[in-house]
Amino acid sequence: MSQVNPAIAAGPDHPDLPVKPPLVWLVALVLGWWLHRFMPLPARGNGIAWVGLLVVAAGVLLALWALLTLRAAHTPVEPWKATRAIVERGPYAFTRNPIYLAFALVTLGVGIWINRLAVVAMVVPALLITDRVIVRREERYLTRKFGEPYLNYRQRVRRWI
Repeated sequence: MSQVNPAIAAGPDHPDLPVKPPLVWLVALVLGWWLHRFMPLPARGNGIAWVGLLVVAAGVLLALWALLTLRAAHTPVEPWKATRAIVERGPYAFTRNPIYLAFALVTLGVGIWINRLAVVAMVVPALLITDRVIVRREERYLTRKFGEPYLNYRQRVRRWI
């Protein structure tokens, strides 16, 4: 567990997110479903819906692994709450954003499974919003809160994959 930087008093002890990340991904799914009405394009060939289910399962397993890792570190899962520790174990040893990566996998997998290209396509704007609006704010907050230990972690572990 890393020491908290005294400079955190200079700002709120949370990343001050303008939107809760699960909402971004829920909107992406719903918007993709809705857009399919106007662009009914398939996302896959016949007989391979199981590929989508495998991708969904991979996303769910990654999210569960990340959630259990955060819980073991006694830090909140919700990114809009105060972080208590820099977690470097489990999936956080490979990617700094495993839960957002899991959201992307689930959205992609659902699109493949239900055979809607519009849902698959919504992964791109959802990832861009997550990266530019959410992750960047989280990174500024974590840098302010933890300082050098977080900067070292950033150098060792990629933002995505």
